[in-house]
Amino acid sequence: MNNKDKDSSRSLIYIGEIIKPHGIKGYLKFFLYNESSDALFENKVVYLENKGHRLELEIENINFISSIPLIKFIDIGSREEASKYRKFKIALSESDFKKNDNELYLFDFINCDFYFDEDYIGLVKNVVTFSGNDLLLIESSEGKEHYIPVNKKLIKFFDIEDRKLVMNKIEGLLDIC
Repeated sequence: MNNKDKDSSRSLIYIGEIIKPHGIKGYLKFFLYNESSDALFENKVVYLENKGHRLELEIENINFISSIPLIKFIDIGSREEASKYRKFKIALSESDFKKNDNELYLFDFINCDFYFDEDYIGLVKNVVTFSGNDLLLIESSEGKEHYIPVNKKLIKFFDIEDRKLVMNKIEGLLDIC
């Protein structure tokens, strides 16, 4: 795989971020947004992206030394090369995630209109994991951001074609989120 800039129209799912180089052979420390995900380990090609700059790289190796995982790419062979990718986001193509017919991923909620019952709240901008809990990042029409916990029991309706997600309203939740 080469590391030239790739078509930025491809739909990517961000799964982690590069922290910094490790050692002299081009290894990089990274963290995953969802530590329980196996998606990175099931793919040999990932995308690194930062400030509109996107690269496609082939994974040579992934190691877990202490509590911080390390990743090595075939085209990165030195600490100097690796240091260029500090703070780059790690992404996979949406097509890398396998689905059955009725299966959904949390990223399916991104760019959906979000409602509490019949009240429009805003647009789902992202899904993040914080302390083991999945949260929807909702941007309201006023520009405010709200983090709403994802709970299957609260989801009333989801229409992937119309990009609409409706959850049961929890009084006071927007006041604290």
